Amino acid sequence: MSTALLLVAAGGFLGGLGRWALSRWPGGLVGTWTANVLACVVVGAVVAKHDATGLLWGTGFAGALSTWSTLARELGELVKRRRWRTVILYAAATLSAGLAGVGLGILV
Repeated sequence: MSTALLLVAAGGFLGGLGRWALSRWPGGLVGTWTANVLACVVVGAVVAKHDATGLLWGTGFAGALSTWSTLARELGELVKRRRWRTVILYAAATLSAGLAGVGLGILV
């Protein structure tokens, strides 16, 4: 088994645990938002790393921590319930905070 595969798997395990924990507390939209923003910060911090750091923390950890499919489901449910204000605020908050998180990660 290659070192790269093991690094991605280890990062994925840690990111998956983090995602699971955030789905329990604080849970809901806040948990999803927090997971995605934290993953963006991590990706920003390792964006230029083409080594073990990038594989472990970028591909593995941030990849497993972020949850864009859950975001899509939550937005879809809000649209179905016609909660337009929440849809717009949640989508805008996720996008703006995610971009800010990448910027913050790059600065760190």
